[in-house]
Amino acid sequence: MVFNSYIFILLFLPITVVGYHIINQKSRFVLARLFLLGMSLWFYCFAEIKTLPILLCSLIINYALATFLLSSKYLPKSSVIHKKGGRIGVLTLGIILNIAALLYFRYLIFLEISVNLLFHTSFTYVNVLVPLGISFITFSQISYLVDTYRDETLYYPFLDYALYVAFFPKVTVGPIALSSELIPQFRDSLRKKVNYDNLAKGLYALAFGFAKKLLIADHLAPVADWGYRNISTLGTTNAAFVMLAYTMQIYFDFSGCCDIATGICLMLNIELPVNFDSPYRAVSIDDFWKRWHITLTRFFRNYVYIPLGGNRKGAFRKYLNIMIIFALSGLWHGASVTFILWGILHGVGSCLSKLFANVSAKLPKSVRFPGTFLFVNIAWIFFRAPDIQSALDFMKQLVSMKFTALDQMLVVNATPAECEFIQWTIQQFNPRMPYYSGAFMIILLLVFACFASIFMKNTHERLKEFTICRKNVLITVVLLSLSILAMSEVSAFLYVNF
Repeated sequence: MVFNSYIFILLFLPITVVGYHIINQKSRFVLARLFLLGMSLWFYCFAEIKTLPILLCSLIINYALATFLLSSKYLPKSSVIHKKGGRIGVLTLGIILNIAALLYFRYLIFLEISVNLLFHTSFTYVNVLVPLGISFITFSQISYLVDTYRDETLYYPFLDYALYVAFFPKVTVGPIALSSELIPQFRDSLRKKVNYDNLAKGLYALAFGFAKKLLIADHLAPVADWGYRNISTLGTTNAAFVMLAYTMQIYFDFSGCCDIATGICLMLNIELPVNFDSPYRAVSIDDFWKRWHITLTRFFRNYVYIPLGGNRKGAFRKYLNIMIIFALSGLWHGASVTFILWGILHGVGSCLSKLFANVSAKLPKSVRFPGTFLFVNIAWIFFRAPDIQSALDFMKQLVSMKFTALDQMLVVNATPAECEFIQWTIQQFNPRMPYYSGAFMIILLLVFACFASIFMKNTHERLKEFTICRKNVLITVVLLSLSILAMSEVSAFLYVNF
């Protein structure tokens, strides 16, 4: 199931919110959590029920391993697990099993290509069904295993653990919440009463999330799609336009989904960690990664960077560790050399950002901001391009100094479907005018997206000062109404693929 579908917004979400609160009002708190888990499993296997046994097996195995890591309060000290090296062995086994599952489901094609190139073979893999949200589920379970290893008193019933991993608002594209952040909220009796302020704030966040995805990102997507299909004909003007369109598309798509997740959770009296904090306002690459996909950055810092030694073993190891986590970040996004290169680019940018922090701090923001924004845009080219050669060809077009008007076919492909009747009417009077009106609409949308992402308050900032008033009610109703009307063509969130 996807958030931006009629069945979700008109059936699944109302049943979940109303049912959860009704059960809690009867003080059946365990049953309410069980209901939430059942709804999460329905969400998870809606498109393909064959993936459900995979999730259930993964939950059982990881919970069993975590149980073995508990203190003597739950296992006798004489247990083999508590002998020298026993707990670290169990933790290692758990991490290996999770990474192996992720490699099998997400990276089998990549491994096949790599093996065939390396050994000049013609090995072919057996096509496998990729479980929904496998990357986010894997990271959630690894973090739980590591946290259990670090804190031997950490214990949650299986129901709470399963709900934490499979919780439907975050299972597809995050954020990567920790068990210590979510499970106590699931069990908190003070969060069981209906909170009308939270319901209103949830709908408000939901409205902005859907608007970001359906009204902005989905209307910029055709620009990027057309551009990367026609790289050889772009020229500087069209290449710059396409580059900027994808930069805005991926931000509004991903942050929009996180806003929807935030809104859903607020309606259930649950708070998710913030995942975006206006990243395109960043004045350095280091600053960018404090604002973009914050929970992924936190995961790699806590569970990879620090265990590798962090910055405690000298400058060389520090920068090497940074490059490792950014390379892994790129690989996490997808099984492609382009993703890895994107990660390496950001790794280099982050190292340089830290290395020259004292020097750059003396520069005005008017210099640091555009430099950072340009770097991020160029890096997105490698992220979006199907291969490295295409990315290099795109870069050549970008610096070709061929300044032309927007390509007519770009305008035709990117003009919103909702405006087709307007375009047809204009064409009756002047066959050339639809090009200008279409170009005007696309340019206006992109300019607004840039302005909103940099200068307007983000959803997290809006929620902080939210009050129930006519203005906010009107904004919520209008954005939700327009978004529901735009759901006629369902498109998956970009990060579902990563």
